[in-house]
Amino acid sequence: MCLFTALCAAAPPAALADPVAQRATFSEAWTAAREGRREQFESLLPAAEGYLLYPYLRYEDLRHRRAAVPAPEMADFLAAHRDWAFADGLETVWLRTLGKRGRWQAVLRYGGDSNDTEVRCHVAHARIRSGQTDGLLAEARTLWAVGKSQPDACDPVFDWLRRQNGITSSLAWERIDRAMTARERRLTRYLARYLDAEDRVWADRWYEQDRSGYRRLARAASWPDTGQARRIVDYGLRRLARSDADAAWRVFATVGNAFAWSDVERGGILAELALWSAVERNPATAQRMAAVPPDFRDARLYEWWARFALASGDWRQLADVLAAMPAQHRDDARWRYWAARAALETGAATEGREQLAGLAGEANFYGFLAADALDLPYSICPLEPQVAAAAVDRLAGDPPFARALELRRAGLPSWARREWNRAVRDLDRAGLRTAAALATRELWPDRAIAALGNSGDLRWYEWRFPKPYRELVDDQAQRLGLDAAWIMGLMRSESALAEDAVSPAGARGLMQLTPGTARQLAREHGLAYQGTQQLMQAGDNILFGTTYLRDLLDRFAQSPVLAAAAYNAGPRAVERWLADDHPVDPVAWIDTLPYFETRDYVPRVLAFTTLYDWRMDRPVTRVSARMPPLGAPADTVTAKAVADVVCRVSGQGP
Repeated sequence: MCLFTALCAAAPPAALADPVAQRATFSEAWTAAREGRREQFESLLPAAEGYLLYPYLRYEDLRHRRAAVPAPEMADFLAAHRDWAFADGLETVWLRTLGKRGRWQAVLRYGGDSNDTEVRCHVAHARIRSGQTDGLLAEARTLWAVGKSQPDACDPVFDWLRRQNGITSSLAWERIDRAMTARERRLTRYLARYLDAEDRVWADRWYEQDRSGYRRLARAASWPDTGQARRIVDYGLRRLARSDADAAWRVFATVGNAFAWSDVERGGILAELALWSAVERNPATAQRMAAVPPDFRDARLYEWWARFALASGDWRQLADVLAAMPAQHRDDARWRYWAARAALETGAATEGREQLAGLAGEANFYGFLAADALDLPYSICPLEPQVAAAAVDRLAGDPPFARALELRRAGLPSWARREWNRAVRDLDRAGLRTAAALATRELWPDRAIAALGNSGDLRWYEWRFPKPYRELVDDQAQRLGLDAAWIMGLMRSESALAEDAVSPAGARGLMQLTPGTARQLAREHGLAYQGTQQLMQAGDNILFGTTYLRDLLDRFAQSPVLAAAAYNAGPRAVERWLADDHPVDPVAWIDTLPYFETRDYVPRVLAFTTLYDWRMDRPVTRVSARMPPLGAPADTVTAKAVADVVCRVSGQGP
């Protein structure tokens, strides 16, 4: 039986009649709809009727005409295309439109299962207008008691709720609590009108305390011991600790005995104060940690306690903290590495070397560091991807996957990814492997990477670390004096090699450049920049991204560690972290960074760089050779520069 591998040819799914012409007609109609050329769009619809993606044109038509479409027609279309990626969004905007137009019977008939807040308010309003209010009080209270302002569609429901005397003082206090938690302080001033006079005093106190940053919270020592007072003090201590752990601790020492705290309240407060003391690297952290009852020492607390000990160079404390950490977190490669280092530093050399030897069998950042420490070869144990070609063909013909692939061919990558993501969410491990094979065959690397990450097949390196854009990367690496494997590792970390990737923050393309950074690079280096769409093109994105990398290396003393951190968090953040501390060990610096994203990002980039050395058939540079001591010359290395690679299976790869 033929097995699908990167070298195994497989037939494409059954072709549609004249797919190129149909695709061209579809694209022309889609563009006309997007640009508001209704007459041209409508003239093209009949010619596209037999095309696989024709329902997308129907979707665009119905979305545009949703206010006038007969409700049964829209409902039938949605029912027939419930598993299409556009269905949920179309249903929501349609139901919102029905509510805005006052089509209450249709809202009641079709909107009852929606989770959208605005639609829920329209449904509640429709029930009020039709007299169907049994059980509505609870729904109206749920809609009202949230920590933010609700859509205007909810106003009639809230008016009804007030007429029913449904907003009690306790419900208003509940919403005030949620508003403060959501940092919507101004909303509490509006909500105070619903409180009893006695409760309104507490709302005013909370507002004033929050406005002052809880710098006057010690005054609470004279407050009566009420539930509202304890809530304000509890919340205020936690907020104050984020900016000044010492001040929060002093306030707690002043007011702590003024209230009859429950064990849960006291334990939670102590844990929060100790946590932010560790983040702040406060010298009193160890004592504050010791004051936290054991039942309140969760994994996050232990991890920050360990970072504090590491930053302080207190190896004995670090060893003790890691020994007490919950096992499922202590077994993470990061903490196993530091447990081994702590053992070595505290005289337990045999134990430390044994721990490093076990970790050195893993193909991840800490495994590579362990191998460096013992001068062992790297353990990279690939498995050959094997999926039957027939299974790939069947999956390609499955309607959701067929839609995703055709959308991609039609130039709609965002919709293609949405269809693909819906299609894979219920697959078992074998199905995910087949999806990865299909994505690899279709030269869609980010979908293959995601599928294998979910399937757990982390040693299918050929598909998890593909080499598209290799020529572009090599050219830029040679031109700018950069390490091509490092570029690939960073690009793989940034976008999983998705040329069309767009982050929530607006970063774009393979190397996730923001338009602002691109404009700055264009000014400083004379690069041609015509707009954000340019960053979605591989060649331009890699040009801008590698130029930025070169700038960061030059700015940060040729340190790949600092440059990668700056690429993720921004150069000013890195300069601030360096100013706050003067570490030498780059690994300790990484693992004590305040940004969790950057703490994970830099090791991931360096591990992926190592794997790309191997995948690109280059000598594998040791991770330590890319991590000179901070402040040392760039050519300083802490291990021999080149590692041998063997296969010693003791864990999965990164």
